[in-house]
Formats: sequence, C-alpha cells, structure tokens
Amino acid sequence: MNALILILIPFGMCLQQIAKKAYHQKKGGPFTFSAASAVFSLAVYFFTSGGDLQFSLAILPYSVAFAVCFAAALIGSFLAIKHGPLSISSLIFQYSLLIPTFYGFFALGDPVKITLIVGIALLAVSLFLVNKKDKNEPKKISFRWIVFLLIGFLGNGLCSTVQKIQQMHFAGQYKSEFMIVAMAICAVSLFGTALATERSTISVGIKKGWIWFLFCGLANGGVNYGIMILTNRLPSSVMFPIVSAGSTVLTCLVSWLFYKERLTKVQTVGLILGILAIVAMNL
Repeated sequence: MNALILILIPFGMCLQQIAKKAYHQKKGGPFTFSAASAVFSLAVYFFTSGGDLQFSLAILPYSVAFAVCFAAALIGSFLAIKHGPLSISSLIFQYSLLIPTFYGFFALGDPVKITLIVGIALLAVSLFLVNKKDKNEPKKISFRWIVFLLIGFLGNGLCSTVQKIQQMHFAGQYKSEFMIVAMAICAVSLFGTALATERSTISVGIKKGWIWFLFCGLANGGVNYGIMILTNRLPSSVMFPIVSAGSTVLTCLVSWLFYKERLTKVQTVGLILGILAIVAMNL
C-alpha cells in the first residue's frame, strides 16, 4: 500500500499542473479556478476525516495564514504556467522546499547536511541553465512569468512551513480541521475576488473548464492526504526525493508529449541537474 501511495502522489502533483494549463486554454480566470479547486480540496479533507471533527478557535490564525499562502501558490502557479513553459515552471516550484528547510535551520536548530549544500549548488547551476536561451531563440524571458513564479514559489514553500508550525504547536492534532478551515477561507475569499475581477468569464470558465478545477482540487487534497499518511510510515529521505523528482519528470514528459514544449540541450541539462538538486536537498 505504501508503494502504491508513493507512486500515485507524483501523478497527483503532475495532474494539478496539467489542470492549470488546460483550464487556462478554456479562457477561465485564475481566481475562479483557484476558488473552485479549494472547494474540492476541502471535500477531500472532510471525506478522509470520516466526519470526526473537533474544531478549536486556536487553529484559526494558522488556518488564515495557510489560506493566504495557499491562494498565492494557486494563483502564482496558474499565471506562471500561463505565461511560461510548464516544464520549467514545475521544476522551479519544487525548489520551494528550501523555505521550510531554512526555517528548520534558523528557527528549529536543525543540522545542516552536506547533501543540502550540494543540492543548493546544483540548484544554482540549474537555474542558470534552464533560463539560458539559445542564440537563435527570439523569445525572451517574460518579466511577468518571473513575478508569478516568485509568488507561486513563496506561497508553496510557506504553505509547508505554516503546516509544520501548526502541527508542532498542536502535537499533531487538528490536521483535518486545520485544512478544512483554511480551504473554506481560501474558497470564500477567492470567489469574492473572482466576482469582482472575473465576472464576465466566470460562467464560461465553469461551463467549459469545470473538469479541470475538479481534478486539481481532488488531486491537491489527495496528495496532501497521501503525504500525511506516508510521513509516519516512510523516512523523509525516501519519500520526498521520489515525490519531488517523480512529479517533475512526469510534468516534463507531459509538456514534451502534449504541449510540444522543446528545450535546448543546455536547458535539458539544467532540468536534469534540477531534478538531482531536488533529490539531494531531500536526503
């Protein structure tokens, strides 16, 4: 069962990126997509809890913080995939694991491992190579793409950090309650934003793209639930390298096969080094 969950998690992470790309092609807005995805993620957490929930006001600040970070991750990644390549965007989002890692070093006194230093060095080289364009390539890096990448990167990394802090402060309790409240806050606030900014595209996005935010929301909830299960069963040094590298490889294959994204040889080398960096930083 552990092996099956470990295999399914990268597919779930890849599916989320594909869903964002596909929904954009249906001309739907990012706020509508993100709000609806949060609703379906909430449904997963409620279902897996079995209805055995005990809410506490003490978790509210953590849920609010997570909701803000989760919204930033969804919106940033959606718009980054819209304005840039799916494969490279997905790779850079995986680097967000550096944020909870550094939090562990500076706030919790976690030891600095040589594998992290190696991973960061590979990461620096990877970032340089994947952003290096061929001389004959007229298209330049979009500034908007970089901004949205940064928003998604920070949001994704801070989600893991907030989740870690919440679990530490409550000794592993209120997992489902924490996530349900956070998803509810996220959905309501994003729906309000969608009504204010995407009123003309909401109906189109829902009619033509509902299947994609359904997939994204269920995949997001399933991935987080699977990780919570495996956290107590497998060493982090086994789980996270497989999950992170596996999802990146799958997304790159999809980008190449279905979206016809072509990387230069230099960018391909950078992508491979990036995958190795993810593995090293998780060891």
